[in-house]
Amino acid sequence: MSCSLVGVAVCSFAGSPRIWETSRALATAAAAPAAEAAETSCQQLQKEQLEAVQSRISGWEKASAEGRSVLRYGKQASALLNRTLSSFDVAVREKMNGASDACATEREGLKQELEKQLHSIFLVQRSIVEQVLYQRLKKDLLRKMRRKKRELDVKEKLRMLHGAMADYDSQVEELRPLFVSNTERDRAEKRLSQLQWGIGDTAEGKEMKQRWKMERLRRAPTRQSKDISISLSPGMRLMLRPSGLGNFQLFSRRKVGPNQNPNEVALGIHNDGKVMDVYNNKPNPPFIKFQPTIAIELSAN
Repeated sequence: MSCSLVGVAVCSFAGSPRIWETSRALATAAAAPAAEAAETSCQQLQKEQLEAVQSRISGWEKASAEGRSVLRYGKQASALLNRTLSSFDVAVREKMNGASDACATEREGLKQELEKQLHSIFLVQRSIVEQVLYQRLKKDLLRKMRRKKRELDVKEKLRMLHGAMADYDSQVEELRPLFVSNTERDRAEKRLSQLQWGIGDTAEGKEMKQRWKMERLRRAPTRQSKDISISLSPGMRLMLRPSGLGNFQLFSRRKVGPNQNPNEVALGIHNDGKVMDVYNNKPNPPFIKFQPTIAIELSAN
């Protein structure tokens, strides 16, 4: 290296490595407070945006906790999120001299926090819709059973379940923010399906089935009184045919055997000993004769 006498000191100073390291350290130390200041400003803007919408979110949370539906919640929640992020971007550009990406981390954190809170409210709102439809489906099933006075068949139950799920889809769609993809439809369908299949096992369903059973028992004698019955009883008749008794006739009946399976014995004396037996081509009938019989009993009770 060649240096003039005047520039020796300057040249020596510039060529020293220790001097360069010192310069870089000073520059880094000067930049650190600036970066910390920028980070603090971004966090402050994030905090301000969250505080600005907290009252609105708290109102929705209170309504949900009380079981009240928020009209068009999905549209309102989506608009609140977009409006808050746009307001944050404007504030960042004003604070950072037009550098819109200076607070990207804080912006993403703001977005995630808002989506988390709004999603939680959506889940409660969805649960309210499910509970209302559950109670309505239960009431409709019991009312139809009461009107028909019987248990519902599979087609009737499925038709009512599909109607309830159609109402669920339409109502939950109005509550769903744009950033929410899962409407918990499977959970609602499972619960409503269990209701319609087991409606007969509920306390109300069991009470109705017991009442129908008692009514059938009370109506049973009325139906029996309109029945017509025919009873055939085969038997054997012992005939005594003495002569010379004039018009004397004697018949006797009595039941024999156990009460649960009784039999009947009939004894008769008929003065037809002088009558010709035309069936056997004899001038007089036999004194004793066995004759098969069939007793026909017709009753209309």
